[in-house]
Amino acid sequence: MQAKTEEDYQAESDLRTLAQAEEIRGNSKRYKAALAKAKEKIAALQSVQQEATKEKSGKAD
Repeated sequence: MQAKTEEDYQAESDLRTLAQAEEIRGNSKRYKAALAKAKEKIAALQSVQQEATKEKSGKAD
């Protein structure tokens, strides 16, 4: 039996991630909650980006 490589461990982790994603997609309550959380994160990142853009242009408060 060959020793597992880093690529083997990564592939197994990726497989678990894909399986979990399919499980979430099949559960509308979890899927909607995940989408709502993603929207929150996107809004927070956009806010940070806007602040950084203001600072870069010298328009920060």
